[in-house]
Amino acid sequence: MLRLPLTARIPLAVSLLFLVISAALISLALHGVSRQFDRQVANLGQVYLDGLSAAILPAVRAEDSVQMVDVLNRALDTHLGVVDRTLAVVTADHRLLAHVARYPEVEPIPLASFSDAFGTLESPRSAGVWTWRLLDDDRPALGTLVANLDVSDFLRQRQELAWELGLVGMAISLIGAALCFGMARRLQRPIISLTEALRAGPEDRLRPMRVDTTDPELMELLAAYNWMVESVLQREALTERSARIEREAVLGRMAAALAHEVRNPLGGLRTAVQTLRQFGERGDVRSESLGFIERGVETLQSVVDASLRTFRPGNARLREADIADIRLMVGAQASRGGVRVELHCGGMQERRLALPAGAVRQVLLNLVLNAIQASAPGERVLVFARAGRDALTLHVADAGSGLPPGAGRALTGGPTEGDGMGLGIVADLIKTMRGRLRVTSLARGTRISVRLPFGTQEETP
Repeated sequence: MLRLPLTARIPLAVSLLFLVISAALISLALHGVSRQFDRQVANLGQVYLDGLSAAILPAVRAEDSVQMVDVLNRALDTHLGVVDRTLAVVTADHRLLAHVARYPEVEPIPLASFSDAFGTLESPRSAGVWTWRLLDDDRPALGTLVANLDVSDFLRQRQELAWELGLVGMAISLIGAALCFGMARRLQRPIISLTEALRAGPEDRLRPMRVDTTDPELMELLAAYNWMVESVLQREALTERSARIEREAVLGRMAAALAHEVRNPLGGLRTAVQTLRQFGERGDVRSESLGFIERGVETLQSVVDASLRTFRPGNARLREADIADIRLMVGAQASRGGVRVELHCGGMQERRLALPAGAVRQVLLNLVLNAIQASAPGERVLVFARAGRDALTLHVADAGSGLPPGAGRALTGGPTEGDGMGLGIVADLIKTMRGRLRVTSLARGTRISVRLPFGTQEETP
């Protein structure tokens, strides 16, 4: 189920609340307009009956039914604004004293409804109302004057006003909801920026945020975030400095070891040269000294070759062929251990990735060699390399018995003894390339995953 982020749910909730409140207000307004129209119609009917009762009251008192009908007919003939359709005089016991109608087919008079002194009743069959009142409030026995009035114009006006009010209210509600959404998003902008910065932290370098708000709470929150970022950056700088010092120390030890390895052959070569100078005319001495010199040069060459294999400087970018070379490099050791190595590459065709080829190859070589060493004969080691849009992902999986404690400490940057040295170099190289390493225990074996982000824009040959 798709779930919107909190930064979107809050503005939507504010907008929805505004729409609900607007709908309630519009409903109350429409109800008020409807009641106002009903009161106007009732007042209009009573005013009409006031004038008519004054004209017909003398005929009723005289009990002259002919004069009553004549007055009612004259009322039908002369109307201004209000169209009367039926007029009648009803006795207290609900009998008709006089009755006239404008149309041949008229609605029956609801005699049973005239129990009150005055009132208004909506007509169930047509756009009209029944209205009535006593002819004389002091003498209720004289009867009740009843009229059926055509209020279709009033009903049409009420409907038009209701539509206008509803449409205008809906437009105002939508505009107000949009404004509420925008204001809520604007108020949340620092929170959104902070969320995006925290979300990008694992993938990119943390950066301090600019405090561009006047809200005290947000200022305090952003200041706390910037303090955290500064602390992380200081720790990273300290870590890099410690790593640089450690590398310099390693280089010093390596230089000392290299000098030690070179000094012994050089001493022998110097002795051989001195011997040739003193006894060079003797063939046996000359042959022995030249052989010694040749072996010393071979020893020096082997030391140089070993140094070049251990550390080969360069900034060559990674290609698919560099990954494919791993299969050849580990072929001999895999054959001796009876282990099959399967290599799969993806997304690297015709691309030069922004990663150092030597460092990546050394990382992958060490991981595959450790996987081969941990695998039993007949097992296989799976190697996957996939280049994405912004990072290279490496996976090395074996079916061994798991990492030994020393290897686990080496991968996490802890102290190592013996077996963990190769994986310690792997951890240092991954850290130098700002990568991440993860060890996963499988049902059978271990999977080591490495993610190396690209440094600069990659190239295509």
